Amino acid sequence: MAPKFQAVKYQWKCDRPEDPEEADDLMDAAYKATKLREPSPKVILVRSKVHMTTYYGGQYVADKPHITVSYKNAQQVKNKTHGTCHGYTKTAKDLQIVDAKSTGFVKPDATVDNKGKPIWPGGLEEEEKYHPV
Repeated sequence: MAPKFQAVKYQWKCDRPEDPEEADDLMDAAYKATKLREPSPKVILVRSKVHMTTYYGGQYVADKPHITVSYKNAQQVKNKTHGTCHGYTKTAKDLQIVDAKSTGFVKPDATVDNKGKPIWPGGLEEEEKYHPV
């Protein structure tokens, strides 16, 4: 029996790495983090590379190394809403996801971040990647 694959569309809020292998590794990490929170992602917004701060209580605070991703399942695509999670990595220099934590909230795409910009801006280019299920 042939393995099954899931097609996921990716959008980039952070700068997409110029190195194709680095971009591919970041998409894989974003997928792994998302799958720990959402079993059937259709679209993933890569919001950051590995960093060690979180915006909490109106200020940036230290956090374990992680990437930030937002994601949508099929219903959220229709509703123009999304979830968000942090995909925690072993170190600040690798992309091996060891845990993922979510706010648990589903927010409208037009929700703005602490800089007044939409968390999920419209008009972003998409690229598709297939992952084994």
